[in-house]
Amino acid sequence: MAAARTHATVGSQAWFGLTLALAALAAALLLWSEAAADDAPHDGLELVRLSEINEGALLIRTVEPGQYLPAPMVATELDFTINGPVIRATVTQRFENPTDAWVEATYVFPMPEDSGVDRLRMQVGDRFIEGEIQERQQARRTYETARRNGQRASLVEQERPNMFTTSVANIGPGETIIIQIEYQDVARFADGRFQFRQPLGLTPRYVPQGSDDQLAATGARSGHPVPDAHRITPPLLHPSAEPTDQLRLPVAITARLDAGFALGEIASLYHATLVERRADGTAHITLADGPVPANRDFVLTWRPVDPDTPSAALFVEEWEGETYLLAQVLPPAEMGADTPRRARETIFVIDNSGSMAGASMRQARAALITALQRLEPEDRFNVIRFDNTMEQVFPTAVDATPQAVARALAFTRRLDADGGTVMLPALNAALRDTNPQDAARVRQVVFLTDGAIGNEAELFAAIERNLGRSRLFPVGIGSAPNTYFMNRAARLGRGTFTGIGQVSEVEERMDALFTALERPVMTNLDALFPEGALSEIWPAPLPDLYHGEPVTLTARLSGRDGVMIIEGEMADEAWRETLSLTEARPGRGIAALFARNRIRALEEARFQGARQVDIDAAILETALDFDLVSRLTSLVAVDVTPARPDGTPLASRDVPAMPPDGWDFGRVRESEAAPVQRADIAANHLAFRSAPASGGQAAASNGLALPATATPRELLMGLGGLLMLFALIWLMTRREERLW
Repeated sequence: MAAARTHATVGSQAWFGLTLALAALAAALLLWSEAAADDAPHDGLELVRLSEINEGALLIRTVEPGQYLPAPMVATELDFTINGPVIRATVTQRFENPTDAWVEATYVFPMPEDSGVDRLRMQVGDRFIEGEIQERQQARRTYETARRNGQRASLVEQERPNMFTTSVANIGPGETIIIQIEYQDVARFADGRFQFRQPLGLTPRYVPQGSDDQLAATGARSGHPVPDAHRITPPLLHPSAEPTDQLRLPVAITARLDAGFALGEIASLYHATLVERRADGTAHITLADGPVPANRDFVLTWRPVDPDTPSAALFVEEWEGETYLLAQVLPPAEMGADTPRRARETIFVIDNSGSMAGASMRQARAALITALQRLEPEDRFNVIRFDNTMEQVFPTAVDATPQAVARALAFTRRLDADGGTVMLPALNAALRDTNPQDAARVRQVVFLTDGAIGNEAELFAAIERNLGRSRLFPVGIGSAPNTYFMNRAARLGRGTFTGIGQVSEVEERMDALFTALERPVMTNLDALFPEGALSEIWPAPLPDLYHGEPVTLTARLSGRDGVMIIEGEMADEAWRETLSLTEARPGRGIAALFARNRIRALEEARFQGARQVDIDAAILETALDFDLVSRLTSLVAVDVTPARPDGTPLASRDVPAMPPDGWDFGRVRESEAAPVQRADIAANHLAFRSAPASGGQAAASNGLALPATATPRELLMGLGGLLMLFALIWLMTRREERLW
């Protein structure tokens, strides 16, 4: 009887354990169902499935399988007013919120690298809110305060001189907020035509691993060359995810051109345009096929109908009681035409990293082949290629014999694009001069790349440190090259920048480049003003010039009486141009261009040993005085009326960029396994960026709580399963004991 009672007691305990396990499992299932109910759309936020989408839309994945959130859309309108070489541009960005949630949108976009951004306006309904310039950190605090308070606000920040970020807070459900940015720029003149380039696409930047050089964004020093990498590598949307029935990032373009002379050819290099020539001698330019995707630079060129028309142009603006001057003077086109060709030592550097895959690599190969075929027997040369490795065809520069050129051509034709963009070792190798006393040859470095890097400051410092007698000639390859890097590298390297946007341009552009390289430069340039008239001039000193290039400068004057004289030396002959200041045409925005040139020169002074604290103080003072966005200042606009109700969550969204036209997305992804950090192909940049937080984290950060686990249901289910297993084992064991 005692044994029987023992068996009964043990059996009861086993059944009790089994019942407890079933109860734990049931509780876990109940909590799971409640969590799923909590995960349902709330606060007016509607999740969608792909099958529910019947029109083009950008969707953000949530943690709930198959569930997506519609993301903000950005449409851009560009309006240009061109008077002579002076350009006033208005960039209108329409941020559309297609969701039922309150949204903050962040959009990284390109700008001309020398543009002076000086105005911000935010439109909410029929109301316009003017932005104001503030020190960068103060502007960020102003924006964040408005964001937390539920006020509509916008913030424009400079990440690089050619890369800006617009942040817009508290866009209401179904609402559109319009942001207008205005900037000043000047057209370039080369080879008998004026040219204006408006970047539309961003080539994703490569960010190398740590070093101890000056930072690209701040000028400070750190163990990582690009601590702001997250700010210059916006999310990138795979081409297959783009809507098929509409443009996600459409760009409309309008330009009004008053050149100040009778217009000849007007052309858009990469977009079809309609040109309406008017009776007053001006022209109106629009896109022929409507809005275009934001993946290729817009380049507009124009020529005078009479190529012998003098190209000298002086413009002045009276601003804050002072006179600001813009001068653009073209030296005689025929100068140096009869000068014998000088022998050269040319080092060709070609970028064959993954970002160059596709059309860019074909352009670069064709350009290098064209350049090699122009070499003469008295020249010396070498070829260096780089991705995340580097290779030289010859240990040092060699004579351009037919055998050596043939070897270099064979090497070039085999090049393919892959790997990371580690540019610094190749640049240092190219600038390494093994024969610095060679006076018989000019030493030139031709650098073919898309400039898809984030560590520009490292490269600039290396150029300043190692240039010696070399001259650097960057050749920008592709539909959206990093022109900020190219132009500044050319200035520091005392060379010129050449852009090649498609294969059909290779022969013409390389011919123009080598025509310039084979002719002597104009040196010892100087600008002379009446005594006491000149306050400042930028650039200072004036750079060397190559064939067909103009002298372009900005100056602050105490008055506009008298004449300005530009003089220099060309092949040991003096050249001089005299211009009347009193006959200068009135212009708008000249003061902003002067300030932008001053800031640019100050930034470059840090590579020449100037103290960073002094540079920052001068830049901040200039930017605040002239209301310009810079590395140290931003524009911020705040609507004083709160809009988002208290307690309503705010979702933060980064607007993904488009890959540049012709960019081989698949080839870059293939190199993802390489042991190199690639900011342009990081996992969170290849598709949709996830929401910032979920659950309690979102509440703490004002983020949007997306579908997520609200209870420890996995733990409870596992515990319940284990209890069931133990109970069954115990029950079966005791059952066997009873049978014996």
